[in-house]
Amino acid sequence: MLRRIFALAVVVILIAACSPEEAELTTTTTTTSPVESTATTLDETTTTTGNGDNTQGSPAIEDYEVVVRSSSTAGETLWILIDPGDYSDIDLENLIRELVAETDVTIFGVHVFDDRDALDAGRVEADARTDDEQALVDEHFLVSLIDGAIIRFEGPYAEFGETVVGS
Repeated sequence: MLRRIFALAVVVILIAACSPEEAELTTTTTTTSPVESTATTLDETTTTTGNGDNTQGSPAIEDYEVVVRSSSTAGETLWILIDPGDYSDIDLENLIRELVAETDVTIFGVHVFDDRDALDAGRVEADARTDDEQALVDEHFLVSLIDGAIIRFEGPYAEFGETVVGS
């Protein structure tokens, strides 16, 4: 009798393990940015763009221009212009982390734009901007570094929120 119960239990386990419903289950993580949407299965560990590896520590944004650099007792503030492109939040975060890690001076602030007119408008005090200037800033201000420690996603990337440089 014990053998029959054991055999029945084994059959039930095998049937459950081979159930077509469970055999087709996959887990998909969807990352959505304002520019692109990609699906990544558990077998994949990174998402790549045309620029190369997109993992933390190797930025896809290699070319940028420091348009304005201002100094204060807290450190340098950089106003940076990058080419328009399909950047991920990781690309933008890695750019900020690279600037902080590889610059010889203390970086207190960074403001990254992908349009020169928007960068110029971003340098105008918010309450003094025209509606057109504010629209440019809203569309082309991508990411900033606040107080030397907080990466804040801006404009079209605002949904990604904030992260701390040390994390």
